[in-house]
Amino acid sequence: MMDSETPNGNACTKSQHFDDKLRHSLAVISKALEKYKLEQIFLSFNGGKDCTVLLHLVHKLLKSRPNPHNDTLLCIYLQPGQPFDEVESFVSDCSRTYFPIIIKPGLGTKQDALFSICNDYPNLKACFMGCRRTDPYCHELSDFEMTTKGWPELMRINPLLDWTCDDIWNYLRNYDVPYCSLYDIGYTSLGDRTNTVQNPHLKYLNSKTGKEEYRPAYHLKNADALERIGRFTRPHNGS
Repeated sequence: MMDSETPNGNACTKSQHFDDKLRHSLAVISKALEKYKLEQIFLSFNGGKDCTVLLHLVHKLLKSRPNPHNDTLLCIYLQPGQPFDEVESFVSDCSRTYFPIIIKPGLGTKQDALFSICNDYPNLKACFMGCRRTDPYCHELSDFEMTTKGWPELMRINPLLDWTCDDIWNYLRNYDVPYCSLYDIGYTSLGDRTNTVQNPHLKYLNSKTGKEEYRPAYHLKNADALERIGRFTRPHNGS
């Protein structure tokens, strides 16, 4: 586990609190891997910071098991209509670093895409997801939550529910986990080119160049409330 920055009470308490969350996440992943065979699970990956942490955790746990060379997890990237080049490049990098990632054009709704995935892989029974409680429509989710009526029957596995945005960046930066380069230029929540802009709360005037620039995403204050300011929402139909 990560060491606290200083020996004083506040820093140690924060570190312990994060370590508890990390242990819980690993326990949720372990429980899922005990309950389901690998061919029954897939990981939903979109190149964002949350699912990058999830991918890293699942990969790390699988590779710690006996005979890890046989442990390959299906990962699926639902490609949006107008993806960022930086996201596409990062997905390719992750496909080489962790598990091969299947790119599936996200035509139609997420519901349509999920039905298509289940048709392509009929053995699937569960899905690892990088949801957090501060994400839209996720505040009442459990670690293990079945999809709702009208969706393919899948167990949604949510190991990161109680992580904050700061927790995500704490993990990525302290464990030197590569992440999408868009986060370094002011993007804080990634969709596609049609619904994502840099977060205005990270904008500043560079005194040397006289130009407006953006700080990295991990500098955002009150991040859980403000990280989606750079996203334009679309209608939601449940999941």
